[in-house]
Amino acid sequence: YDKTSPLEQWKSQHPLGLQVIAQLESKNLLSKDAVRHSLDKAIAFLHESSPVWGSQKTKIQQCDDVGDGLVLVATWLEGTIIVLWDGREHVDVNMFAYDGLESQVEHFQKRFQMGTSLSTVLYDEHPRGFGRVVSYKHDFDPEVEPHWA
Repeated sequence: YDKTSPLEQWKSQHPLGLQVIAQLESKNLLSKDAVRHSLDKAIAFLHESSPVWGSQKTKIQQCDDVGDGLVLVATWLEGTIIVLWDGREHVDVNMFAYDGLESQVEHFQKRFQMGTSLSTVLYDEHPRGFGRVVSYKHDFDPEVEPHWA
């Protein structure tokens, strides 16, 4: 079995960050104000608890003039959060963060859901970068040969 091609791919990857996609459902109808408040609250918590977040300014844009729902886009130097609310009980959260913020993703989601009846129905994590990334940055060391090589 020729392991050259997989090893070349392994060495070519450059993981840079983490993308998390979560789908949340509420037992009760939500409102634009409630969804915006959840995002503001979660971002404020991250600013208080994280040295990386604390030093960065977060800009939040809101689009609520199309349909019944709401789109919120939060951007900062090291990542983005996109919140999509369908106007009823469903919320999608798409978060990307560069290295160093992976540990904050779980805290963000808990704060976002706090005070609501939102529960997670789908949660996916994906490493992001270039070079056909398949490994998380904390699991990848280009100097170390994988055990299967």
